[in-house]
Amino acid sequence: MKIIHFLTVFLCSGIMLAQDSLVTKIASQHFQVINFENRQFSGDAIVNLTKTIAQHRYVLIGEDHLNNEVLDFTTYLTQNISFDNYITEDDQLSIDILKKGYQKNKDYQSIVANSNDKFSLFSFNRDRDLLYYFFKNNTTVIGLDNVYFNADIPVFQELINKTTNKEAQVKYAAMMEESNARWDKFKTDTDQKPLADGSNQPYLFFEDFGKKLKEIQKLKLSQYEYSVLNELAKSNTIYSMGNEGKGLESHFLRISSMKEKLLEHLNTLKGKRNLVKFGANHVGKDKSLFQNSFDIGNLIYNLADAEQEKSLHIAVIQKSGRAGSFSSESIDAGDVDFLKPFYQLVGKDNEWLLFDLTKINEDIKKQKAVIKLIGLKNLLSGYDYLIIIPKVTAQKKVI
Repeated sequence: MKIIHFLTVFLCSGIMLAQDSLVTKIASQHFQVINFENRQFSGDAIVNLTKTIAQHRYVLIGEDHLNNEVLDFTTYLTQNISFDNYITEDDQLSIDILKKGYQKNKDYQSIVANSNDKFSLFSFNRDRDLLYYFFKNNTTVIGLDNVYFNADIPVFQELINKTTNKEAQVKYAAMMEESNARWDKFKTDTDQKPLADGSNQPYLFFEDFGKKLKEIQKLKLSQYEYSVLNELAKSNTIYSMGNEGKGLESHFLRISSMKEKLLEHLNTLKGKRNLVKFGANHVGKDKSLFQNSFDIGNLIYNLADAEQEKSLHIAVIQKSGRAGSFSSESIDAGDVDFLKPFYQLVGKDNEWLLFDLTKINEDIKKQKAVIKLIGLKNLLSGYDYLIIIPKVTAQKKVI
């Protein structure tokens, strides 16, 4: 049996190596160099890509989170193209709190100042700067995600200020205090193995969180409070399912929730120019890269099609470098295993590679090659372009 197993592994490895070589060979015929130096872009590749992007009303950027370079690219696009809507992998509650703080509402400025590192991706400087750019230009910002696992804290601060129910106010304060304590403990060791009940995780993972919410929901509250508590409860369910070993079910519930929220904004999106920035796993036109399920990018692809438009999907992923982190100054941004055929072509750090995946995919089909790796297969079918950044640098937390 061991010999058979060894031969199977050996043969499969050989197939993958041959597949990688084929993809590298085809990719070498369909890429351009984007020059990036001193945080500035130059060359025909970026100019032509920007012109192509400007021809689309639905533009989706799939990133690896919390590096500066993806935000350099996104910022460059916003300086050259005017977008009406920005759709992002963050929750709407956090976005609304940050917007009110930006608009100089004193209560909300206080909430933001007390919770600067508790706003999901917007806890980091470049993503926060981009958000404020859209606020300044009156661009509609739409958050589709559930509440991030430390973003319940500013939400509770808001609820404490808004409620007229004294009993609810006391309960909100107690939950906020518990969440703060758990977060402070968790971020000192983010690699610990989660317990099934979430007791060693942030409070939003913990089953007790949901029980406390149900108690508060029995009280006489404003309609706004009920809607916020429902959103927190849904987020708690999504996280706790993951802890219980139901990762795929958790993913499906999360994506379903994001699709539901997107459909609520149909009238806002229709006929407008929309910029979507999510993790690359989610915004391919076909399936998610890792779960192999139809994701938010697929829904947007179909919404564009319903308007007789074509959405444009661009993956922007690094080969190496550092990314922002809640628990330390930065973490390894590392490579993505199924992108090895593209990494082979990377040269200088100031030369980003822009691959035309549509042409690469066509050539692969002409040669009747079968892509075995699910991630690579979904990338090729889901994205129009792939940008490889040789080395990225980490965003910093907002202080």
